[in-house]
This record gives sequence, structure tokens and C-alpha cells, in this order.
Amino acid sequence: MSLANHIAKLIIEVAESEDTILSDIADEGIFHMPELAFVYECGKKIMGHSKAVFGSNTVKWKRETDLGNGGPTDLLFELNDGYRVVLEFKLRDTRHAYIRDVEKLSKLDDKKTLRLFCALIDIFDKDLQTDERLNTVENINEIDVLLVARKDFSTKQYRYPSSPVLICVAAVWTVGDVPIIKV
Repeated sequence: MSLANHIAKLIIEVAESEDTILSDIADEGIFHMPELAFVYECGKKIMGHSKAVFGSNTVKWKRETDLGNGGPTDLLFELNDGYRVVLEFKLRDTRHAYIRDVEKLSKLDDKKTLRLFCALIDIFDKDLQTDERLNTVENINEIDVLLVARKDFSTKQYRYPSSPVLICVAAVWTVGDVPIIKV
């Protein structure tokens, strides 16, 4: 399993797990969770599996670190061999916010950075095929973006009490060239 796939799998596990927990304790779903709390939980999960994810590399976990590419990055893993994994997250939000984060990641154009964009998208089941946010990420001009993993699941959300079933689309994409990081 590639590094990107392994990280994406863990992020999706966190999304589903937190959705279940929030359903039990708050009668809400994953979108009841603040973005930074989700980022933190993903960081913990990845570090909790660091040997499986990063192999023998020593890893330093950093949050909200300014890399000089347009504001602090959500999550950063620095490996002892000079490689790094940089992640940006969005919960809900607009397609323009997704574009800004993908463009921010694309500015880290070096050969030793794996750049991942993760979105938890709130979509009504009837709009699952037509929601513009899904297509936007993969069609940003002159930036290579590739879907690594995607999982759709029903979630609770009482922000829209009379609306149809709400789906969480948990997706992770690579941005730009993907370095080969030995793990």
C-alpha cells in the first residue's frame, strides 16, 4: 500500500469513527465536529500507526505550521530523511475554499513533499452526482490532482431538519507530483 493510500485510509477511518461517536453522544454526525478537531484526530491516528505508515523513518508531527505558501498548513509530518507529508483539510465549505487549499499545496513544488488534500463534503443524497465541489478539485487548471480514496456514508445533521438524507463524502487527493518515499 502506498504512503498516500495508507494515510487516506486512516483519515477515512477517523471520519467514520467520529461520525459514530457523535451520533451516539450528540445525536449529530461528523459535521458537528470542528475542522481543527478533525485534523487533530487524524494526526493522532496517523502517529498512532506511524510504524505501519512511515516504516523506520523517525517522524515529527506538526500542526498549523507556516510553510510560506499562503498561510499555515493544517498538518505536517517531517521524516528524518528530509521528506515530508503536508495535508490540508476542508469540512463542508465552498468549491472556492477547496481551490485555495489545492493551490496552496501546489506552491510546495519540491521533490520531497507529498501533498494531500482531504475534504469531508456534505451532500444531500439527491445531489450526490451533481455537486460541483467533487468535480472542482480534480479540474483545477494546470494542477495535477488525483483521487487517492473516497468513501460515502450517511450522516446525521440537524442543520437542515426537513431535508433529505445527508451524505458525507470523505475524499483524499494527491496534489502535484508524488515523491517516492521509502517506508
